[in-house]
Amino acid sequence: MQSLPASEEPVSLTPRIHNSLAGHALYLDIDGTLVDIAPAPERVVVPPETVPLLLRLSSKLDGAVAFVSGRTIESIDALFQPLQLPAIGVHGGEIRLNAERVIVDEALAVELERALPLLREAIAPLPGVWLEDKRCAVALHYRTVPERGREVLKVAELVVAGLGAAFATLVGKCVVEIRPRHLTKGAGMRRLMEQAPFRGRSPIFAGDDVTDEDAFELVNQLGGISVRVGATATPTVPTAATYSLPDPDQLRRWLLEIA
Repeated sequence: MQSLPASEEPVSLTPRIHNSLAGHALYLDIDGTLVDIAPAPERVVVPPETVPLLLRLSSKLDGAVAFVSGRTIESIDALFQPLQLPAIGVHGGEIRLNAERVIVDEALAVELERALPLLREAIAPLPGVWLEDKRCAVALHYRTVPERGREVLKVAELVVAGLGAAFATLVGKCVVEIRPRHLTKGAGMRRLMEQAPFRGRSPIFAGDDVTDEDAFELVNQLGGISVRVGATATPTVPTAATYSLPDPDQLRRWLLEIA
């Protein structure tokens, strides 16, 4: 499968593509991909058929189904309880295989914690903006006040400048995250792919945001299936994904077809 040029839209994904899952591993972003985005992460609603569907897929793929999210693993488990799949949380800051959790770069997490008082002070004059401490990263959310995006980004960039070259900002849908520069979803997926049952399997990854682009690129390099959910590429916001679906409901329908 050939990746499209970055300026082109991905083509539509149909249930006929790879209707057999043999030899594949499935990696799923959550917010905006598997479930609809809500005004706040804790207000997300998981459709009742989703957990049974994920269980069926995990059984069919011998356990090779994983969440790949900016959420913490604790937040993922709360959302999909009682299901506990392998997971990459905080854009690669947390990785869990089976019952194990690995938090990488604890020293950098401690350094990031020192910036919290400054961040809280900086966003205090910005009603509707709130801070989420993920330990390995800090997220500044402004979903209810999207017009404050530039102000929030400026705050994050000023703090990152003080933290030094090991940290970077990551801009998503109405959120700006401050995280260690090397933490990405693609890097987390590479680590998971080294472990059974994911090792040696062709990846399928679905995401919806610019934070998923490095994972799309990784999947394309490995000859897998990269799926952009929601708004597709534009000249100003290109995507590396080679397939598209219009919304999370259509992704769940496709997953039901292949399950």
